[in-house]
Parts: sequence; structure tokens; C-alpha cells
Amino acid sequence: MKDLRSRSISSIFYVLVMLSSLIHPVSFMIVMYISAIIVLAEYGKVLRKDPEYLNFLKRWNQDYSPFMSTEFFPIFMVSTFGLLPLIGPALSLTNIEEADVLYYIFIIVYLIFYPFLLFFLISKRKFYGNNASKAWPMFLLTLSLIILVSSPFLNIEFKKFQIYMIAYLVLIWGIDSAGYFVGLKFGKNKLYESVSPKKTIEGVYGSIIFTFIFGFYLSQFLQIETLLVMASSLMICFFAIIGDLIQSKIKRQLKIKDFGNWIKGHGGLFDRLDSIIFSFPFFYLIIIIFENVS
Repeated sequence: MKDLRSRSISSIFYVLVMLSSLIHPVSFMIVMYISAIIVLAEYGKVLRKDPEYLNFLKRWNQDYSPFMSTEFFPIFMVSTFGLLPLIGPALSLTNIEEADVLYYIFIIVYLIFYPFLLFFLISKRKFYGNNASKAWPMFLLTLSLIILVSSPFLNIEFKKFQIYMIAYLVLIWGIDSAGYFVGLKFGKNKLYESVSPKKTIEGVYGSIIFTFIFGFYLSQFLQIETLLVMASSLMICFFAIIGDLIQSKIKRQLKIKDFGNWIKGHGGLFDRLDSIIFSFPFFYLIIIIFENVS
């Protein structure tokens, strides 16, 4: 009960912070940028404590720096490209139209390499068992965070972006909450016990039912084809659940419970944002489609 109370309080606080940041595109970008830096720092800190990863770095470069070899480059990429739509035009480095093309490329690259994460999720091979696999989670995590940080300044009117983003956050929160509470009450059959022992098939059903209900009412509100909205909501539900499992697989391979301990009931910020981080590029692709059919 105490864990449930802590989880509920931290979830409500997290939702309020995210929604409050949508007052202005700059405030949203700043909140997402700070969140991205924290997430990458949490991931990098865990990696630097992993002996297998450190041995790999030493073999690769005798003069290695753990920080420079883990989170420095991803933080640099997010700081450069995530903030580019805001800073670029101000410094006459680029314009919004040029930035849009760049971020479409980022989304395409993310979609191309995403199947590698699915492969490692179902594979018994370690995420950190060979040189190539060490790069995939951090690489795709960085791409998704760049898209998330830059999103309020891209080619969608911010008032529309606010509506889409609020709907997305409520959907993600509902998927997570419905899965948790239904699984807690009715869960008997494990979904993927070796990766996430607490996640149940019944919990997934709860998330899917919530998604269908939410998708139906959202379609009425947005005045967009019901089938399109419900299918899109179901797609986001799928990738949110997969994102949660991917992060659980990473934690299992690194032999840790959480990426941090400062959010009661959740662990670190990466533990809290996993569903959003790995599903956001798909969500952004969906709202581009919505804008072209509405």
C-alpha cells in the first residue's frame, strides 16, 4: 500500500510537470531538455559501473575516459540538435523548414534501427555481450530524446501540438496505470517473466481496453476518423509496452533494479519516462499523418 501511494503521488507530480510545461514551446523544450540530460546521465552512470563495459572501453582505448565514452557524446548530440530549432534561427544558422527535414531524417533513422531493439528484446543474447550491441540502446535513446526536445518547434502549430501532446501524455499515463492496477488485481499469467516478472498478460489487456476507450472519445474530440485514431492509439500502446520491456531487459542485463532512486515508487527519471522515450518518435509520426488527413 505504501509503495502504491508513493507511485501514485510521483505519477501525478510527473503528469502535472509535463502538462504545465506545455504553456509555451520554450518551457516545454527546457523541461524536456533537462529531463533528457538526467536520463542520459543516469544511463551513463550505470554503464560506468558495469565491469564488462569498462573492460570493453579499455580494450578499445587505453586512454579512455568513462564519462567521455558513455554519456558525453549523447548529451552533446541532444544539446546540439535538440535545441537547434530554437537556437539555429536566432543565430541565423538554420531556419525552421531546414530543421524539419533534419528531424524527419532522425525519425526515419530511428524507425530503421528500431527492429534491432525488438531483436535484442526477444533474443537471449546480452545487450552488452558484444561491441555492436553496446551502442544500440544509447543510440536510439539519443535519437528519441532529440526528437522529443525539439518537437514543439517543428512544423506543427503549437496550439495543435498542445492538444496532441496532452492526449499523448494522458494515453501513456492511462496505459501505465491501467496495466499496473489491472495486473495487480487480476494478474495471474506472466507476460515475459525473464525480463519483467511483475508485468502480466491481464495487465496488458487492461492497457488495451483503456486505449480503445480513450481512442474512441479522442476521435470524437479531434473530429478525426475514429478507426484512424483508435488504430494510432493502439500502436502507441504497443510501443509504450515494448519500451517498458526494452528498458527492463537493459536493467536485467546490467543487473540493476532501477536507474536511480530519487523518484519514490519509480526509481530514476529514465524508469519513469521509458514508455514515452521509446514510443515518442512513433507518436510524432502519427500526428504528422493526422495533420495531413484532417
